Amino acid sequence: MPARPATGPATIPTRTVSDGPRISVPARPAGPGVRPPRTPRTPPSGGSRPAGRTAPTGPGVTHPAAYAAAERMRIRAEGFVGEDSVLAQVRIRAAERGVPVLGTGAAGALSFLAAAVRTRCVVEIGTGLGVGTVSLLRGMPADGLLTTIDVEVDHQRAARTAAVAAGFSPGRVRMITGRALEVLPRLSDAAYDLVVVDVADAAALEYPRYLDEAVRLLRSGGVIVLAGVLAGLVGDDRHITGAPPRAAAPTATARDAERGALRDTARAVRGDDRLVPVMLPLSEGLLCAAVR
Repeated sequence: MPARPATGPATIPTRTVSDGPRISVPARPAGPGVRPPRTPRTPPSGGSRPAGRTAPTGPGVTHPAAYAAAERMRIRAEGFVGEDSVLAQVRIRAAERGVPVLGTGAAGALSFLAAAVRTRCVVEIGTGLGVGTVSLLRGMPADGLLTTIDVEVDHQRAARTAAVAAGFSPGRVRMITGRALEVLPRLSDAAYDLVVVDVADAAALEYPRYLDEAVRLLRSGGVIVLAGVLAGLVGDDRHITGAPPRAAAPTATARDAERGALRDTARAVRGDDRLVPVMLPLSEGLLCAAVR
């Protein structure tokens, strides 16, 4: 069929689509007041993103600036609450004796959790020199009782001294000397609000068994706190927490065994339908889980 003559002042230019039947499609007009077609952006040389754009983050993305920002935020979070002279003195004594203690951020988190859960009955596995003990008591109500277990009598004496210095009566703390896995079976089922595990590095091998005992001891709504799990999985963060250095670095075999136990514990917490877990990246990491 012959083309119809144009009726306007000019013929509209056309472009042809190569695939399929030949058709005519009006081309984009040009002239005053008409926006030119967009051209694709070409990234700057070196592969960097344009200024003002945020670099992607997430699994599989490595970006030094994002890591640096996360590190700064974590350091700020670690010292957000602060500590008084009682805990400062405990940390000085711990450094002198080479005893690992909870970081400042983790200690603050224990006080918060003890208050949030309204804990009246708490079990602490690993008394240390009293940082965790004092922090837990500060979050508990006045009629709460803390049961703390440790194999070191001297550690428990120091912890009791710290608790008294913080203003708590000796009757607020029940101290049991012995191996936790021998003491815990004697405690009543579903009778506790909070169980905190903070033990020396070598005892990390027993974390899976501590988890089993903690679930048994807790009431519905109770909370488990496993300290040091994150650092054990990814490496030490003692430069952030200010914790004393290890008395002796573990062998590669021992460290692999510790990390394997911590991985098993984390996997068990995530896979247990009775628990609602979260990992708090404070100090050396607190793996927490609420019992449904």
